[in-house]
Amino acid sequence: MKYEIRELAEPDVKETVKLFQAIIDELHAESPASERKHFKAAYTVKKVTEHITEKDSVYLVGKLGEEIVSFMFAWITDGIGNIHWLGVKLPFRGKGYSKILLDETINLFTKRSCYEARIFSSYPKERGIHQLFRSSGFEQKATIDEQFFGVSIIQMVKVLAPTPLKMREKKIILAGEAGQGIKLMAHTLGNILAKMNKEVSLNIIYGAAVRGGEITAELIYSDEKIETPFFEKADVGLCLSKSKKALVNAKEIIIDTAACNQECTGCDIICPVSDRVPFSQISSDEFNSPVFVNMIALGRLLSMIGIKIEAIDFRSELHARFQEENTRAIKYGYTYQD
Repeated sequence: MKYEIRELAEPDVKETVKLFQAIIDELHAESPASERKHFKAAYTVKKVTEHITEKDSVYLVGKLGEEIVSFMFAWITDGIGNIHWLGVKLPFRGKGYSKILLDETINLFTKRSCYEARIFSSYPKERGIHQLFRSSGFEQKATIDEQFFGVSIIQMVKVLAPTPLKMREKKIILAGEAGQGIKLMAHTLGNILAKMNKEVSLNIIYGAAVRGGEITAELIYSDEKIETPFFEKADVGLCLSKSKKALVNAKEIIIDTAACNQECTGCDIICPVSDRVPFSQISSDEFNSPVFVNMIALGRLLSMIGIKIEAIDFRSELHARFQEENTRAIKYGYTYQD
């Protein structure tokens, strides 16, 4: 039978998710069941069925006849093709199917005007997968040590085209009130990006009030030297503040629903395209405290800007008192679905 690659269609979702779950059980055989459950929760039958309808998804399956023997879960963000998961059934490994599937994915990235393909691997012992990517032209760009995230992470990149000027740097603005953890969120995000070999600039701006005022963080990250560490309009904004004084000017904005109702009230927040998420409600309902709003929001932001990290442990960044809860809050925000 001929090995064929097809776009993942709804009738094949259940079988593909079953294969994905088997891969997770194999890779994390020695991990707690709760950890395996966390990975699987991001790719349920319902979620994958929704994903395949999105224009930025690249979800493929490899078939022998009608049997699914391999799969690819990838996503395009801002001209970058991000490979999230690639798996092959155990009996069909070593036959070159993963290489064919990877090459077809790269072809699709190129056809859809991607200038770069990326993979974040948190499985450094799986040398075969790294050799596979190297054979397709990927180069190792960064290594994030275990102390930072709790696992060692390797970033591999394949250049597909010259980087467009507008893509060379991304501008982010975070806005909130004193006590909402904007400063901690900004420094944590900056450290993550710096560990990925990005150039990072960060400005923290405080309101005039001594207590209870607004705090804004302006962050830029780039693959190249940052010439000007200031900007008028961000690519992505995050607003947690209920105050109309918190000006957020960005192309896309994540807003806490506690700070903004579904219907526009004509406030000073400039939000042509916004993503309203109930951070405050989630913090209270899921964590029984309002203090985790910033970490839930950070998880959502990491997902939005395409930082694909499968296991996050901020032990080197977060206070030991809430270490476990903060980690869970970030993961919750990262995988949150409306």
